[in-house]
Amino acid sequence: MKFKNYINQKMKGLALFIGLGLSSTVSFAQMNGSYTIDASVAASSTNYTTWASFATAWNAAAITGPVTVTVKSSLNIGLNAITLNANTGSSATNTLSIDGGNTRMTYTGTNAALRLNGADYVSVKNMVIENTNISTPGGVTLTNQSDYNEFNAVDVFLNGYNGTSSSTFYYAISASTTTANSNGSAATGATGQPGSFNKIRYCKMYTQAGGTGPYTAVGLNGNTANYTTTAQNNTLEGCTISNFYYYGVFMQYPNGNEVLNNDISRSNTTTGGSATMYVIYANYPYSSTRANAINGNDIHDLPFKGATTLTTNLSTFYGIFLNYPTGNATYKSVVDGNIVEHCTYSTGSRYVYYIYYPTYSDITNNKVDNVDGSSTSSTAYDYYVYYPTDVKVNGNTSTNSNTSGYLYAFYCYYGKTTNYAWNEFCDNVVTNNTTVNYMYSAYVYYYNSTNSWKVNRNYIVNNR
Repeated sequence: MKFKNYINQKMKGLALFIGLGLSSTVSFAQMNGSYTIDASVAASSTNYTTWASFATAWNAAAITGPVTVTVKSSLNIGLNAITLNANTGSSATNTLSIDGGNTRMTYTGTNAALRLNGADYVSVKNMVIENTNISTPGGVTLTNQSDYNEFNAVDVFLNGYNGTSSSTFYYAISASTTTANSNGSAATGATGQPGSFNKIRYCKMYTQAGGTGPYTAVGLNGNTANYTTTAQNNTLEGCTISNFYYYGVFMQYPNGNEVLNNDISRSNTTTGGSATMYVIYANYPYSSTRANAINGNDIHDLPFKGATTLTTNLSTFYGIFLNYPTGNATYKSVVDGNIVEHCTYSTGSRYVYYIYYPTYSDITNNKVDNVDGSSTSSTAYDYYVYYPTDVKVNGNTSTNSNTSGYLYAFYCYYGKTTNYAWNEFCDNVVTNNTTVNYMYSAYVYYYNSTNSWKVNRNYIVNNR
């Protein structure tokens, strides 16, 4: 589909030239080798003085070998976002590698400053993207089947935004260029996979002090046409998200995505965001060729650092939310080694780990620590595992948390097995939690009376 679109565009250009009587043939520039973006020296065949001139050259050229670009100047690109389109010469060998050289791209326009539109095998590293737009700022968008791209240490700074628009984000793999939350709806084409096999790694995402944060920090979306069978295998790893308004990480119909070892908080601000908050959200996550994995993340300081039950505006809180996570015998749906700590809500409920209708899922080695609420009538859940099939809930901890209402440290309801001999509930710890009303340290309920749960070596002590 990318090749077809490319040829159609070039044939339109060919027809124009013939119609004007200028030429019966058209040649297009080739690009390979080393280039710079440097405003301090004159433009040449290997130096571009602006990001825009480089993007224009890239979009008009056919790549014939590896291309490396070294950025030597921090540049203000104004209102005009940089878009890199698909290039039919791109491959695992013919790559585009951009080294930002610790420079800064400043953008004043709406939505993303840097946009990959069907571009493949692009890597960008070592730079800051600053967006000063105050209405609908964004950082980076990948759309229209942008595959095998990588962003390493490309920080996004939204400087000046203080609103609640849903069209705000740091990074978005999305079918839309105006929101991080748009999934595709077809197997191929512009409304197919927004992007697959992409990596966003070791990036810092932040706002000015006291800002509300973008509505969604990062979106990693699939599509409704083939999400049960076709992998995106996108990765968010080792990033620091210091502020967001509603969603920390949003994934709609993902398959094989990994969210690994990220630090997610609102430590960048001293005021609350949305009254309802989802830190990591995945709707219908599947695992085809690798596990859908949410592992090793540290979620903390929500709705802001130092919040108490008297100062918080957070009412209903979801730490990790998975709706119908589905693995298989080889590749499970995995939630492992995460910690949710120092989060405070008021009158609503908490679902620190919300796992709804999981199949072939491992919920292991996670921790809830110092998550407090003040409601006297609502019910709080640290681990809410509803209608599980073939799951392991092992090695998790609930500790040092308080609620004035009702608390289920573990709520595992209507477990059944299809391929496992048993579901497992083993080696979990519930300690030093306090509730005013009643508390169930472990509520493990069966679907049928045969081969439902194996419960071993759980430790429950000093709760009150």
